[in-house]
Amino acid sequence: MLTKFFIQFAGILVAVLVLGFIFSNFMMPANHVEFWILSLLPTFAVPILCAVLFYKEPITLDF
Repeated sequence: MLTKFFIQFAGILVAVLVLGFIFSNFMMPANHVEFWILSLLPTFAVPILCAVLFYKEPITLDF
């Protein structure tokens, strides 16, 4: 269950960064430093989004 969470977490994080990169290239193709600064805000939303997606299915540690 924990691996499923981390896989989904990484997938959403990569999707946010890729979509932000595409949007950044479309809006301002010359400066990529601003992309990394602007991508910090949506990246902070990724753990919250993952927690909402797993709300109905609690994470259990299976040992």
